[in-house]
Amino acid sequence: MIFADSISDYTRSLYVIYGVLFDGTSSFRAGSRWAPEAIRKGSYNFEPYDYDYDCDLANVPVYDMGDAEFGNVNDMIAELQPTIFRVIKDGKVPIILGGEHSVTLPCIRALAQDTSVTAVIFDAHLDLKECYLGNMYGHASVSRNILGCSIPLIQIGVRSGTRAEYQYAREKSTFFTMDQIRRDGIGNVLNSVSRLIESNSVYLSIDMDVLDPAYAPGVGNPEPYGLTPFELRTAIRHLAPLASGFDVVEIAPDYDMGMSAIAGAKIVRDFVVAHSNVHILLT
Repeated sequence: MIFADSISDYTRSLYVIYGVLFDGTSSFRAGSRWAPEAIRKGSYNFEPYDYDYDCDLANVPVYDMGDAEFGNVNDMIAELQPTIFRVIKDGKVPIILGGEHSVTLPCIRALAQDTSVTAVIFDAHLDLKECYLGNMYGHASVSRNILGCSIPLIQIGVRSGTRAEYQYAREKSTFFTMDQIRRDGIGNVLNSVSRLIESNSVYLSIDMDVLDPAYAPGVGNPEPYGLTPFELRTAIRHLAPLASGFDVVEIAPDYDMGMSAIAGAKIVRDFVVAHSNVHILLT
């Protein structure tokens, strides 16, 4: 099964969807390796036409490249990075369907090979642990590893981390907590984020646990007091035109009969619509 309306071939495509079947470092709920299939199934729930942008996704050149499955995190990082780099060098925008959040690291490294990049991550968790459960490259360390590549990091929707992680974040990155978003509003936070981005490109990562569990309970590490889907859509519309890479991660579809995967499919479609509205018009 391919993602709905991804009917272009690779050569003519602007967007390339790629599933990464990996959840080898999941620590609370495993099962995100099944998310790409569930997201694709969920994508057939939606009409191709977006009224707000007057955009028909059937007319946007999207190619679904299928899936890759990995047995351990080291193999995943080593093999995924060159694959995504080739997609970027071919002038495509990679859209990654995770999988757990560790899959973001090789994708953003691939983009950083070609241009200066800022990582903008929507996540309930700081993910700044130096090592967790004996693994330096697991999902709980992805943001720390991104910073270790000297890539600027902006985190949005944060509401969970250790004391040490918050201290490290204050020193090394920029983050916006849910309390800040509730106090200032998502629009003001996004304006602040835009002012902070100085690189040529943005890699936009959506850990689905940034949403409140009332809206997305089927995730690896659900955390109360999160974003609403409308706030996340607002953020994607704001930031998608700046992005050169995108992922949706940490959906565990077996925990909610695939409802979070359906939300993930909608998020992918919202990204493509908002991005293509700018970039296709310019080409």
